[in-house]
Amino acid sequence: MEQDELIAKINRLYEHRQKLLATGNIAPDGAWIHTYSIYREFKSGFVGEYIYGKWQAHEAIFRRSQRPKRKPPIKTGKDPEFTNHQYIGRVGSNTGLGMEPEVEVAYQAEANRRRLTRIDRATREINQILDLALPDVMPEETANDITP
Repeated sequence: MEQDELIAKINRLYEHRQKLLATGNIAPDGAWIHTYSIYREFKSGFVGEYIYGKWQAHEAIFRRSQRPKRKPPIKTGKDPEFTNHQYIGRVGSNTGLGMEPEVEVAYQAEANRRRLTRIDRATREINQILDLALPDVMPEETANDITP
């Protein structure tokens, strides 16, 4: 691979990263979409399945809703301001109700976060490889002696 090709590919990585960040639609780091089903039996005997999505994270990163607190109060040891999940909306159902627009936006945000993570990982690995290779090619003592 020639030097110009390598530089062009690294520049494309950087440009793609900037475009992703400019969209502003990126899932929080460490969050994913969890789907779950709710079933409802109708008088006709038909059992409707409604699939919902929510953001899920290992840590409490989502702001709690500002609605009045219900009884019982928040459990001891829980963060009163943040939670580790947040409702998104209906993903689908077998009753003909489709996906809510908020869910589509959330899935795109999750895809954007995966792309951004891959770009950051690739950049980090390129830097590590260059750090390993450069001392052998151009030791510190001689690197300072070279003038352009």
